[in-house]
Amino acid sequence: MKTKHLIFVALFAALIAIGAQIRVPIGPVPFTLQMPMVLLTALILGSRLGALSTIVYLLVGLIGVPVFAGSGGIGAFISPSFGFVLGFIPAAYIAGIGVREGQPLYQSLIYTYLAILVTFIFGALYFVFVMNVLIGTPVGVIEALMITVVPFAIKDLIVGTLTVMFARILKSRGILRIAH
Repeated sequence: MKTKHLIFVALFAALIAIGAQIRVPIGPVPFTLQMPMVLLTALILGSRLGALSTIVYLLVGLIGVPVFAGSGGIGAFISPSFGFVLGFIPAAYIAGIGVREGQPLYQSLIYTYLAILVTFIFGALYFVFVMNVLIGTPVGVIEALMITVVPFAIKDLIVGTLTVMFARILKSRGILRIAH
C-alpha cells in the first residue's frame, strides 16, 4: 500500500469520526453525519480503502478514543446502535464498488442504496440482539425497524443521493484523485 493511501485512509477515518460528533439525539439511535461520511469515504477511496478507513475508525473507537456517536471504548459493544458502526465496513465496500471508472450515475446510486440497506440490516439486527439478550428489554424485529430504520430511511436515501453527486463532482474536477 502506498503512503498516500495510508494518509487518505486515516484522513477519511477522521472525517467519519467528525461526522459522528455532529448529531441530533432522536431516541436510542441518534441522527449523525456518520453515514454520509462513510459513503463519501467509499465513493472517493473505493471499496478496499473505503472499507479500511471504516475499520480504522472502528478500531480507534474500540481502543477508547471517543469517536463514536456518544462514546468510545470496548463498552460500545453493548450500545443498541453499535450494529450500525459494524455495518459501515461492508457498506463502505459495497458503496465503493459503485464508483468504478466509467460507471453511470444510476449504478453508483444503486450501490450506495445497497450500502445503506446493509447498514440498516446490521443496525436493526444488532439492536434486537442487544435489547433482547444484553439489556433484557424485549423488542421484536418490526419494532426495531420502526425505531432504528423508518425514522432515518428517507433522510439517508436523500443524503446518499447528494453524497454520490458530491463525490462525482469532486472526482470530475480532479479533486482527491486517488489511484485505487
